[in-house]
Amino acid sequence: MSKLLKIMVLSLALILASEAVSEAGKPRFRYGMEWGYSAKVASGFEYTIYNSYGSRISDSQPLSADYYTNAFVSADIGLEFLNYLAVSLEAGYRGVARDYRVMPLSLRLALFPKGYDKTGPFVFAGGGMALYNWSLEDKVNLISAGAGSRYNLSRKISLDGFLRANLISCSPLPVDPYEGTVPREKTVYSRTSHITMDLGIALYF
Repeated sequence: MSKLLKIMVLSLALILASEAVSEAGKPRFRYGMEWGYSAKVASGFEYTIYNSYGSRISDSQPLSADYYTNAFVSADIGLEFLNYLAVSLEAGYRGVARDYRVMPLSLRLALFPKGYDKTGPFVFAGGGMALYNWSLEDKVNLISAGAGSRYNLSRKISLDGFLRANLISCSPLPVDPYEGTVPREKTVYSRTSHITMDLGIALYF
């Protein structure tokens, strides 16, 4: 288990422990779901491999425009406290690039300037890791930031709309124009970065 995953599990334990003091005017436990549209807008890569002749070769491409549409869905549990802050642990499923989908696990902090009990804007940022094919082998990391608007249907139910930017980096098997997909044992280094934009809605209870 990676150090990042341990931190997330510990954070979740603290959130659940704090739920015991949740009541009106005090921190409260929340859970919900979010879903929406995601667009990859840029990507770049860098890799070093050994080809079939045993030669070491490298290739790279800086971040450049690269559009591809996807979707995402996630569930989260968290804690709202101090009238205007919220911290949550999110797990879900999202498309990143063509034929590349991951299961992210991330921690997010949100700020509600008018208070989380009131209809109004909010901003948030977070980061975490993700599984690809139920494995940590691809070393997928992500950071995100965004803004949105909350509409409180009641004290216990709220509907959020949001726009979010993500930087997702991973270590997929390189695809060389001459060698094709290079196996892991012939890969010295591989890193790919994607910038994506999400437009979504979330329902919290």
